[in-house]
Amino acid sequence: MAGISGDSRAQLARVIALGRTLVTVSDAAAALGVDRPEAAGRLARWAKQGWLRRVRRDLYIPVPVEAVDPGSWSADPLMLADAVWGPCYATGWTSANHWALTEQTFRTTVIRTSGTVRASEQRLLDHDYLLAHVAGEDLRWGMAVEWRDGRRIAIADRARTIVDVLDNPRLGGGIRLVAELLGAYLDDQDPLTLIDYADRVGNRTVFKRLGLLAEHLGGHEDLINRCATRLSQGYPLLDPTQPPDGPRSTRWRIVQNVRLLPVEPS
Repeated sequence: MAGISGDSRAQLARVIALGRTLVTVSDAAAALGVDRPEAAGRLARWAKQGWLRRVRRDLYIPVPVEAVDPGSWSADPLMLADAVWGPCYATGWTSANHWALTEQTFRTTVIRTSGTVRASEQRLLDHDYLLAHVAGEDLRWGMAVEWRDGRRIAIADRARTIVDVLDNPRLGGGIRLVAELLGAYLDDQDPLTLIDYADRVGNRTVFKRLGLLAEHLGGHEDLINRCATRLSQGYPLLDPTQPPDGPRSTRWRIVQNVRLLPVEPS
């Protein structure tokens, strides 16, 4: 950290005294009694000196004095996502890890937001994100809530996690990992909640993927039969993240462009 004058130290202390993990230009302007351009200039200067880290335009995090490496000081990735892209929620492999549906770990955090997504892959501080859009009304169901640094964070519940990755397999790391997540879910969760949630999503391809994968995993006849009554016309890809070549399943009206791994005996 660079040296800082007594006046600047006092001003910075007033901003940090707000007690917020994230500091905006508006926060600083109110704390210091200055206009936004002046506040923005002071925050930028303190960031250059290492007392703050810039998350993105107009948003900073304070760096504690005891930080060994101020340049790598960071914050909770879900909290950052909520501050930048909220209303939003964590889903895909991120919520799958949260609910112990998989032992695989991913460095990238999966977020769905009701805001405009200009680029699906973005970075905040040292955190990578995979972003996808969601309609605002779909933020009102299938959620669990956690508090991170005083901020209310929404995370897809177990069933919403499964339906989201069936709707968009990229969020789950591809259809083979989606099959793994589904198998873990079906071990001890209600299969029919998936039907309810998939009906809400309104994408009939979800039922094609869900029915095919459930049949591959074995058992759960009621779930499979309900999926079979909800099929649409057309042949979408089982995994849109992979090349489109593969046989057509006339039973599930889907192109099986990925060979599923054999199910290991439990």
